[in-house]
Amino acid sequence: MTDDPATQAIRAFWQDRQAPTAERRLTPGGDAITGLLTDMLVGHGVSQDAVRPRQAPKLPGGYGLGNRRWDLLVVDDELPIAAIEVKAMTGTSIGHNMRNRQEEIVAVATDFARTYRLPQVQEVKPFVGLVLIVEDNEVSARLRRSPEPTAGTSPMSYQEQIRTFLSRIVKDGLYDAVWFVVTAPPPHFTVAEPDSAFGFERFSRTAAERIRQIRAADDDATTFGKTLADHADIEDILSGITSTPRGLSAAEASVIQRRRDVVAGLQSLALEPATTESAMQAAISRNYWLFGGQYIAMAPRSIVPLDQYDIPLVSADGSLHVVELKGPAGRLVREHRGSLIVADEVHEAVSQCLNYLRSLDETGATLQTLRQNEGRPAYDFRRSRATVIIGHPDRAVTDAVSRTRIEQTIRSYNAHLSRIQVLTYADLLDGAERALRFEEESLD
Repeated sequence: MTDDPATQAIRAFWQDRQAPTAERRLTPGGDAITGLLTDMLVGHGVSQDAVRPRQAPKLPGGYGLGNRRWDLLVVDDELPIAAIEVKAMTGTSIGHNMRNRQEEIVAVATDFARTYRLPQVQEVKPFVGLVLIVEDNEVSARLRRSPEPTAGTSPMSYQEQIRTFLSRIVKDGLYDAVWFVVTAPPPHFTVAEPDSAFGFERFSRTAAERIRQIRAADDDATTFGKTLADHADIEDILSGITSTPRGLSAAEASVIQRRRDVVAGLQSLALEPATTESAMQAAISRNYWLFGGQYIAMAPRSIVPLDQYDIPLVSADGSLHVVELKGPAGRLVREHRGSLIVADEVHEAVSQCLNYLRSLDETGATLQTLRQNEGRPAYDFRRSRATVIIGHPDRAVTDAVSRTRIEQTIRSYNAHLSRIQVLTYADLLDGAERALRFEEESLD
């Protein structure tokens, strides 16, 4: 039977470490593991050129522990999005080296996390991963007295002590995910993942989810993240700018102006004859603030099997709000017996959202429990809501049909809906512009 890629990488890890010293690579066995991780990241949509082995992130704001090189650093369009550390504990001196390895693992993550301690850059804090390979031998597997007095009298092997340590650093948020492997070298080669929570599949899934979240971050957070990567300490910048009322107002005005520029660009895009649904989705999805201040994040697009939402928003109470985008050229209304009714395209979009909500109602409780058990964000799926964004009234106005009539028809249609609302791109973008204008006036 052919080994899976992770097992192949561990086998190659041992082959490299057992090679004569002159034939070894710089980091014995490291190339096989970093190769596997690179393939994983590329599979998640990361460019091969963005993956940089053995590179130190140029980030300030830590504890001055030096420019530590991560085994794998991913920098996408000048924005660091992932940093992975690879550690190996082999031979019969595991017990002597374990404490030093643990201290290194904690120190490097703590130093890295301090750089992203401010809320302005939390959205773009890179995925931080740890790969820990422990040799399965008599020393690491033998039960011995626990080093912690509070742990009772139950003996624990070094392997079990390491697993307890890993559970704590993940629970405390020092690392987003850990791949923990216990393996014996050839000729009696074995490989095992003692805890599924620290398996390669979970590691890969968590990395993909975090990278997706970073790419969905709004423009302000992304700009701050790139500023950090350019050797600037965000705390110093922000404290300098906001240390006076004038500076604080200037910083807020700058954010408002950038967002108004986004709205203006989207208004123009919505009126372009050739603009498609995909183009609008790409332009909107990173800027979920357009939908209002009640939303705090975006959920994965494929939460429910076989369904893929355009923009799944997470409300402040943890509930889900699905946004279904249709093209700005979508037909909004049509004549029917001397009056206007909503067009078939609107009905179809609403029916699509009804199917989404029915699926969430039927599977939400099970899905929520499953995500909790897997350590993933568990959203509240109970009575989710949806919004359809379709068409632009300025593209539907004719001599016989005014914008006012179009808006009245859609408003009447919405009055009969419960958990779904229909908005035009004008409704969405004009509302965002009004909110920004209100904020701007409050600075005067």
